[in-house]
Amino acid sequence: MNSTMTDMTVNSNPYTRLHTPASLHPNQSSVAVELGLDVAKLGSAEAVVGAIESALGKTAEEECARWFAISVLKHLRKAKWATPSGSDLDDVRQKSLGKDCLAVEGFSSSLRTVTKDARSKFRIVGFASSKKIERGVLATGTKAYKIAAKQIREAGLVERQAQQTGNKTASRKKAESQPPELREVEKTVVGRRAKRRGYFEDEFINVAEPAELTSETNQAVSMSKEEFADLDAALSKNDAEIIQKNWGDQQNEDRWSRILGLLAGVGFFVFVALLFL
Repeated sequence: MNSTMTDMTVNSNPYTRLHTPASLHPNQSSVAVELGLDVAKLGSAEAVVGAIESALGKTAEEECARWFAISVLKHLRKAKWATPSGSDLDDVRQKSLGKDCLAVEGFSSSLRTVTKDARSKFRIVGFASSKKIERGVLATGTKAYKIAAKQIREAGLVERQAQQTGNKTASRKKAESQPPELREVEKTVVGRRAKRRGYFEDEFINVAEPAELTSETNQAVSMSKEEFADLDAALSKNDAEIIQKNWGDQQNEDRWSRILGLLAGVGFFVFVALLFL
């Protein structure tokens, strides 16, 4: 089943919304509509779920397992999405996860018991220490939940999401904790990269180079106080040499100017003397 279609809610259809049984969840309505079922003609959630199972046939159990496994994944991640597309799993991976759970002995029978009530099938459910069917909450102590949770953890699905969230948080905190001078280093690096690629300083740059920027920033951060002092001393010495050289050049120019002026004076005196001789 196409998860994109499954994630569509019937709330976008006023007619369907007005004629949907009160106990029917939007996820269940979406599945029914996708299968071409007329929800308005079905009088209860039990009737809608029964029609869904009939339409799915042999794949009904796999589809039920998929919804249950995705619900467990949501609970383990402490997420708030309300449809399968909220996870980072595509339709194929979702179905594969459901099949992996069904392959474990005891899961199928436990799932049938856990989802005996039609209000718990083909929808995202919540989990707590005790079930509350009317609120869409199932118990975490069931065999089906434990097997699904184990399969999800062994597949690294919980850790992957936690790592992605942790990386984003760490990057944000690192950027906020950087001293002003290091932020200036980042601006300089980005500016240099941009100019090399034909951008100008007043243009908006859409794509940065995190790896290169991080590398050069880390090099700046890794310099110790002694290294900074040595660098400053070397720069100061270089500046002094430049100033001294410029001053020496200026003195040479002044000396030659005086010599040329003296020679010009002597030449003029000789010229005047020759005129009166």
